[in-house]
Amino acid sequence: MASVVVLLPLIIAGVWWPPTTALLAGLVIALAIGELFAIFRHGGYAPRLIEGIAIGWLICAATFFQPLTTIDLALVVVFGSIIGAFIAEIVRRDRQTSLLSWALTFAGAYYVGGLLSSYLLLRQLESPLQGGWLAFAHIPPGAAWVFFTLAITWLQDTGAFFVGRAFGRTKMAPVLSPKKSWEGFFGGMAAAIATALFCVPLLGLPITLVEAAILGVAAGIFGPLGDLAESLIKRQVGVKDSGFIIPGHGGILDRIDSILFTGPVIYYLVVLFSH
Repeated sequence: MASVVVLLPLIIAGVWWPPTTALLAGLVIALAIGELFAIFRHGGYAPRLIEGIAIGWLICAATFFQPLTTIDLALVVVFGSIIGAFIAEIVRRDRQTSLLSWALTFAGAYYVGGLLSSYLLLRQLESPLQGGWLAFAHIPPGAAWVFFTLAITWLQDTGAFFVGRAFGRTKMAPVLSPKKSWEGFFGGMAAAIATALFCVPLLGLPITLVEAAILGVAAGIFGPLGDLAESLIKRQVGVKDSGFIIPGHGGILDRIDSILFTGPVIYYLVVLFSH
């Protein structure tokens, strides 16, 4: 609880202005890639940390600066990171693990940096808000969408935890995550939908209640899938937590695994609804 009290104001402040959003994303990307690559190394693999963080930061920078140019910066980063990561392997003396190291470095950087950069896309949304109970706070539209996505994802996770602990009987993924149950899944789904519906009048989001419910369902599905994706990685190498940077919550990656999946899904659904 103390960690949440400390982190929540930092997240709000970081998301309020686009440059601080990019800086916050860059910090989280570096920490999460560091944890992910430590997990890989625990399994006997050899990802390249410097190259991975560099690729993650390039993805973040490309997303942030994309509105300023007509050049597709995302493709520039894809091409450049593929070539650059291969060159880094070519110049190494020990090339016994080069192919696997290149693949894990590239995939890991995009798993974290690529998916997390979707929150920069959410922050760039500019459709005016429709008043709302918090209109007095003058929340920027993009920031409101980021808050919305984080809220429905994290409250989905919270709802799944408490309902699963109280009523969980039917295992959802006994191998990957033995504590997850279908009862918890549906409890989390209900929490995500309720949060989405509540956020429409709270934030003044320019969507209908039906569209909000669809976004809640999307978070209810993809949030747990993001969690299971990280569980798959950790199970492969026999690791329980990604790290210990957040007291009582494990590592950064443990905290963002769900939002990595919901961010891009919510962004593209919102774009779809606006057309």
